[in-house]
Order: sequence, then C-alpha cells, then structure tokens
Amino acid sequence: MKMKKFGLTIAMATLTLAASAQSLNVNSAVGNLRKGYLNKAKAEIDAACLHEDTKEDPHTWQIKATVYARIGEESKQKKSKYKDLAPDWAEQTYNALVECKRLDTKQEYAKEVNQLFGVVGQDYFNRCLAAHDAQDFRTAMELGEKSSDCFTSAGMGQFANQSLYYAGLGAYGLKDTANVKKYFNALSRKGTDYNFVYTTLFAYSKAENNPAEAMKVANLYVKNCKNDYRAYILSAQGYFLNNNLEKGKEMISQALNMTKDSANLYPVVLVAAAGMLDENAQDYEGAEAKYKESLTLEPNQFGANMGMGRMYFNRGVDKNNAANAIDPFDEEKAGLYEKLSAESKELFGQSIAYLEKAVAYIDGLETAQAKESQRVNLINALMALETAYVRVDMQDKSNEAKARREQLMK
Repeated sequence: MKMKKFGLTIAMATLTLAASAQSLNVNSAVGNLRKGYLNKAKAEIDAACLHEDTKEDPHTWQIKATVYARIGEESKQKKSKYKDLAPDWAEQTYNALVECKRLDTKQEYAKEVNQLFGVVGQDYFNRCLAAHDAQDFRTAMELGEKSSDCFTSAGMGQFANQSLYYAGLGAYGLKDTANVKKYFNALSRKGTDYNFVYTTLFAYSKAENNPAEAMKVANLYVKNCKNDYRAYILSAQGYFLNNNLEKGKEMISQALNMTKDSANLYPVVLVAAAGMLDENAQDYEGAEAKYKESLTLEPNQFGANMGMGRMYFNRGVDKNNAANAIDPFDEEKAGLYEKLSAESKELFGQSIAYLEKAVAYIDGLETAQAKESQRVNLINALMALETAYVRVDMQDKSNEAKARREQLMK
C-alpha cells in the first residue's frame, strides 16, 4: 500500500520580520533562511528558543519548525552539505510545532503549522514503512502512531488512518494484542474499510471466547462497509458463533448475491460459504452443493477440492469415533458398529479424490515461490490422505503420502 508523497513547499511569505519585541536572532534566522544559509539559521533560531524575550512567542517556534523542516528537505538531496546538520530534524520540527500550537492562542500560524505537520507526518510514515519492511515492528508501530498524530494535527484524516493502520500492523508483528486492539478499535470507530482490522478484532474476540464482542465487530464492519461482501461473510461467522443459524445463512446469501456477477469472486465466496455451512451449521448438503457449484465454475482450484475433501474426511472421523465408542461386548449394538464403520470407510473413500485434486493443484503451480506459499496447505492435504488411504486399505499410497509429507516438514 502506497501513500501519496508530499513535496515540501515552505511558504516564504510567512517568514516575515517580527515586530520590535522579537530579538535579532529571530530576524537573522529568517534572513539566513531566505538566503539558504541553513547552518546559520539553525544556530540563530535555537538561541531564540532559549532566550527569555522570544521563547514564549509562537512566531519563534513557527520559524524554528520551518528552519528544521527546510534542513530535512535539503538533507535528502544527494550532494547536500546539510546531511549531518540535524539528523533529528523531524523530531525537532514536531516539537517546535507542538510548542507553537500551544502558544498560538489566536491561531495566527495555524495554516503554516498544519502544512508542516503534514511534512513531518510524511517523513514518519516513510520511515514507518521502511521499518515494517525490515521487520522492525516496534519502530514501525511507534513511527506509525507519530505519523498519525501529525496527520491528525494537519487535518489529513485519510492519511492519519493509513498511518494508524501501519502502527497496528507493527503491533501485530510484535504480537502486542493490547496495542493492536488500541489502534484497530480506533480505526473501526472511524469507519475504516480495512478488512484486516475487522477480521483481526473478530479473531481476538473469538479466541477470548467472547461471541458477543465478535458480533459487535462484525456488525460494525457491515455498518461501515455496506458494499463489501467480506463484511457479510464476517457477519455470518458472528451469527454462527452466537448460535443464530438462520441469520448466519441470511448473511451468506447476502454475500453471494453481492458477488454472483463476478467470475473471479463468486467461486471463492461459494467456498467460504460452504465452509461455514459445514463447520458451523453442520449443513452438509448445503455445503456440498456450494462446493460443487464452485467446482463447476472453476474446476482447477484448491479451495473447493480441499474443502470437500476435508468435509468428507472429518465426517469419516466422526463416524469412526462413534463406532469405536460402542461397547464391543454389547451384542445388541454389534450391527450399529458395523454400520458406522462402513459409513466411515465410505466417507474416507469419498474424501480421497478431492484431496488428491487439491494436491495436484499445488503441484501444478508454475513457480517455486507459488508452491512454497502453499507448503502448509500441501502438508495438511497429504496428512489427511495418509489417514484416508489407511482407512480404505491402501497402505502403499498411505506410505507414499507420509514420505512426501515428512520430506516437506524437514
């Protein structure tokens, strides 16, 4: 995700000479800034910020922010002689802006201050992205929050939210749940359309066994993003989690209706819908119908093949466990044991063809990178096949699946 870059345009018209109350240092700093003598301007404005006559004047701090922002701009040039003049220029600019804002009760410098908050926010955001790419998540989190604060002060809400999102991603990388919630809850209240915000908060609530909170997250997603089919998928999960099967199915229908005209999305949403009907509602017929519809539209895919294979496999496990729970010395239930065992074997057999197609799909991927991204899925499919083959007396095939799985896990 990229953010539009800002050019630093220092409004020279604001660099007017101060009234007589100002010290020579402030006036000299303005003059040297105009001439491009940034080292002199820096020394003079630093002195003015400490002087009793000027340190309580907002104009002094506005000039300091402008000087340091200009240093930051110049230091980024390849052959700049100011690269080491103020490595902390962004922090110095930010602090000067905060002080100017505090003292500027008449808001004489609000326009210039807001502009410079945007400049600093952009620098923090760029550094946040670099830290995130380097997996320095703590720095990314801290800079993301600073960037958001700057953009908020500048009245640039869209960029403030984007920065806050990256602060949340930094916290997520740190597994810092408290801060993820802090940033993502703030974004959800602001009406963000970031899917990851809602799905993460939902997952936390689910893991904490708080279905009511999970439902609130899903409802907020629908409220904020009425045209996003993913909101209705999450809402369905919320209703299923709260044992409201009818509303869950209603949300599934809504998501399907929203995507039915998309050749790319509709097969994927069908798979998601089928998975929920299988796992949450035990509606195996409904799940099978949607898996098969997805496969009709897109035969060569992982999702529906793995979903069907997993559904048959899990039902086979359930039947097998039910059979093993029967007392072997209970002659009256001997027939039930045989019945359940036969049903279990049939379900395992049905799972095999779909699991094999799921493996074949991964094997058919064109690049090593694509195959590597599916390593976990491949291992899971092979593990299921390993057991399914045994249950239908195909020991040699089971041994092959096991050997391949173990090789992948090395």
